[in-house]
Amino acid sequence: MNFLDRLFTFFQNKTLNALGVERDLMKLIKAKDISRAMSLMEDHDVEVSKALCEYNPKSHAVMGRRDKTRKGQEDYRTEKLPRTRQRYINEVELFFLLGNPIKWKVSDESGDADAFSAYKQFLREIRFDSKMRQAKRLAGAETQSAKLYHIYRDEATGLPWVKIVVLSKSNGYTLRPMFDQYGNLLAFGCGYYLKEGAGTVEHFDIHTPTFIFRGRKAKIGWDVTPVLNPTGKINIIYYKQNTAWDGLQPRIDREESIDSKTADTNNYFADPMFIATAEVIKSLPKADSPGKGIKLSSKDDRFEYLNPPMSSETRQQEKSDLKESILFDTFTPEFTPEKMVGLGTLSGEAIKRAMVLGYIKRDNRKEIYDELVDREKNLILAIMMNVTHIHMRDKLASLKIEHEFSEPFNEDITARWQSIGKAYADGVLSLEESVKLMGVADNYQEEIERIRQMKEASATSIYQDAKTNLSTKKDENSSINTPTE
Repeated sequence: MNFLDRLFTFFQNKTLNALGVERDLMKLIKAKDISRAMSLMEDHDVEVSKALCEYNPKSHAVMGRRDKTRKGQEDYRTEKLPRTRQRYINEVELFFLLGNPIKWKVSDESGDADAFSAYKQFLREIRFDSKMRQAKRLAGAETQSAKLYHIYRDEATGLPWVKIVVLSKSNGYTLRPMFDQYGNLLAFGCGYYLKEGAGTVEHFDIHTPTFIFRGRKAKIGWDVTPVLNPTGKINIIYYKQNTAWDGLQPRIDREESIDSKTADTNNYFADPMFIATAEVIKSLPKADSPGKGIKLSSKDDRFEYLNPPMSSETRQQEKSDLKESILFDTFTPEFTPEKMVGLGTLSGEAIKRAMVLGYIKRDNRKEIYDELVDREKNLILAIMMNVTHIHMRDKLASLKIEHEFSEPFNEDITARWQSIGKAYADGVLSLEESVKLMGVADNYQEEIERIRQMKEASATSIYQDAKTNLSTKKDENSSINTPTE
């Protein structure tokens, strides 16, 4: 039996062993009916398109303001002034969650240090932190995004390697997740278009733990090519959340409308306007005359400049309320230059209290992303064990790695270390806890052992020096007390 036959037999068994919607999906894939297979998956295109319209200032409602028609003249152009509130709110949310890279540590003391170093080096090489930020930014703007761990063979080295591709609608991808009733990801579909020859061809790949089914739209139906998945896991991390400004779009539209109408009024009164009686208007000097005097012939003549209507107190109050509510209702701190100057003199705990809104939203988002980062960690380990670092499979399998979202504001590390050192010197903290709190060692147990060895070596050296000095003094005393002939 050749490879293709074995692959087909395995695929048949997989279809028979699957349950519920997964079994229906496998049957449709086997029948090359990708269009119906797509209908079994979740479709969030409507809410994604709505979010993208709100995120893009060019598609805001204020851009649809109609110009004012004037009889015998060209239309009066109304101002259309959208804002990028959505981007600001989304970037602040991203800053509080991923402003600094995620921290990793080994939770089991028996974990191999070389394997953990290889894991962190792998994260650096695949640019984990920057790709994580990209995916989070897109999810906050579009309500969903995904990261695909694409496995390929490096032409330079001839070895298998991995590349992270961030997927989203704005990047040209169609995302179709499939979950069971318990929230487990059963399969993930990804649609895209590729330039082939003189035309563009639609593609749709379906990722499962055992196979990656690569679909290509043919003249009639679809062509499907199954590819074995070496990791045993779905090589995609799917991010889903509400928009960062969820529920505040009507207030943002209102703020933009007020700004645009105010600008119209300012434009209308930009050139000087005056009120004058008919006789005065007749006597007005021509534009090229050197004199600018205006002659009033009688007490009934009138000439005065027309001032623009002053901005009402209610309008200013509404603008202030809109700004405050947009930020407050989205749990978004205001980072104005004035506020940032004041933060420079505050301690870490004081900054947390001042920025409590951002920390509330950060904890809310951690409910989503904490679980996803943990799943991504397991996927990365599976890729390393089965694809890129097979020689370290056993060491990687025994690793127990934990993650922690870093604080968004950088603390004064020197002051922190001094406090920990003083607590250790005063006997308040143990050596083990002090090394843990400092957080500078990848494997704190090894660091503690090194410190102890250095202390023992130092104590031994001091003892030997003292012993040598004592022996030298004895010899000197003995030579002094010995009588000479």
